[in-house]
Amino acid sequence: MSPEFRTSPLGPLARNRFRKAGMVASLALALAAGAAGPATAAARSMPDQVRAAAGNGGGDCKPHHHHKSEATEAGGKGHCKGPTGPTGPTGPKGDPGPAGPAGPKGDPGPAGGPTGPAGPAGPAGPAGPAGPKGDQGPVGPTGAAGPCSDIDAQQDSNNFELRAALTGGKTYAGIHDLRGTNPRNFLWTDLSTHANYPAGGAAGTPCGVAINGHSANAGEPIKFDVMTTTGQVWETTCVEVNSTNPATLNCNTGNTPNPWTKVTLQPSPGVINGGV
Repeated sequence: MSPEFRTSPLGPLARNRFRKAGMVASLALALAAGAAGPATAAARSMPDQVRAAAGNGGGDCKPHHHHKSEATEAGGKGHCKGPTGPTGPTGPKGDPGPAGPAGPKGDPGPAGGPTGPAGPAGPAGPAGPAGPKGDQGPVGPTGAAGPCSDIDAQQDSNNFELRAALTGGKTYAGIHDLRGTNPRNFLWTDLSTHANYPAGGAAGTPCGVAINGHSANAGEPIKFDVMTTTGQVWETTCVEVNSTNPATLNCNTGNTPNPWTKVTLQPSPGVINGGV
């Protein structure tokens, strides 16, 4: 753009008119001076160039077909557009906006996933209240008879006393020496080891015991009797030996234990001086 466009206080339209008047005056002066030839032809074509330049607003300006305001013409920038400048830097990121409303609920997923592992057992709960008492059940069958226990004692002399004891299915004979001032121990002999001791079957098992002693007669047998669970009476014998200190019982004949024998007769219901 020429300097006169930047410094002149006149607007574009006034400047154009002024330029045309100057060019006409210069042409008149040249003709009056008698200039001819190529100079005259150039002078004649000059108004057309001026009009073309003035009509386009100059080589750097785009044509404008609408009238600009005086304020725009005074600034001298209404007819020209400069090149686009470089893009400025990106501005800072703005604050996030408020959260939007919740979206619609989605469709349920497919069923039939794998079963997870069983969890650990929980602690035992408190005991519940006791339930009502049930009805009494029927009477059960009678059980087998348990072992019997019994004891008997006898003393006919100041020298010793006797015992007969039954416990745990076994029968024992005991003697206690009373001589002297120092206490003596009871001495026992297991009579269950003797032959024919009743131990079941038709004979039954011993359930009661008794003793009969004759200490006044030396060497007389002392009898030990048992009553069995079948009502039978069985008997064996021993003798007191007081020649030893303390006194003892000898229940053998030689080296053989005296056997048990079933007494004759056996008790029987309704009998008088009899038996079976």
